Amino acid sequence: MYKVFAFLKRNSELLTHDEYRAGHVGYHCCHSRRLKGIRGYLVNIWSNANLGEALGPLKNEIVRNEPAGFTELWDGFPQVYFDDWQSWSRAATAEPNRATAEGLALDPDWHMDDGPHLFDAIPGTQGEFRSHHLHMQEHQILPVERCEQKATKLMQFFRRNLAIPAATFQSTVLGRYAYLTAKLAGLNGYTVNFRDSDNEAAMHGFFPENSWGFSEAGRTHRQSFCALWDGAGEMFFDSVAAFTAARTDPELHLELSALEHYLFDAIWYVEVDENVIVMPNRDPAPAFYYR
Repeated sequence: MYKVFAFLKRNSELLTHDEYRAGHVGYHCCHSRRLKGIRGYLVNIWSNANLGEALGPLKNEIVRNEPAGFTELWDGFPQVYFDDWQSWSRAATAEPNRATAEGLALDPDWHMDDGPHLFDAIPGTQGEFRSHHLHMQEHQILPVERCEQKATKLMQFFRRNLAIPAATFQSTVLGRYAYLTAKLAGLNGYTVNFRDSDNEAAMHGFFPENSWGFSEAGRTHRQSFCALWDGAGEMFFDSVAAFTAARTDPELHLELSALEHYLFDAIWYVEVDENVIVMPNRDPAPAFYYR
């Protein structure tokens, strides 16, 4: 699968965080879910709840070097799935899928023209907005088991300890560290994502080569954001309290903490409200239109 995280900042001149949430999930997704060949689409909006207060004393033990104002850099990030880069790069290509008296035709109402109003618009451009579209290398450790009630989803952002070679880092995170994390009581799903070292990988093909993201300002903006983190874990629990109880288990806490100090230069958590727009399907694509 080809997976993309797209970090987006709201148009703060027009919208509050909650208004952005309503506009993105309530309207924008109605159009973006129709991207050609999409195989999964989740939209994560950072939660209004104070996670630090909910974690209590545990925060001082499991959070280190969190970038100041990290959630001020974005309001939400969709994560989308496609079969491969080629499918992703062609995703915005219109296709005839509206039934008319003459048969299937291009839908004149399909557009994402609300983007510059919904997101952080770039002055002087033709409707462009600031975003960070990043290719993620996904490793599903424990498949997500979604219950009837709203899930608590914690994003565990991390930055590699530069004293550890990248290959050793990834193998240890996916090895011993993931093994121990997957043993946390009440864990309903766990995925580890490593950010592609090429922070333009997901942009080529999807965005025009003359777009703002390829300008000096765009590249500087993206590089400063990518320098903050190298990957992120997606962890699902019934509640933050369930995570806190599991993470303080004496049989796991000491070794997990020791591994985190060894592996990560920085590690922190953001609670997000996950909206499932298209349920991810990692099975081989069938030979017919699939959603």
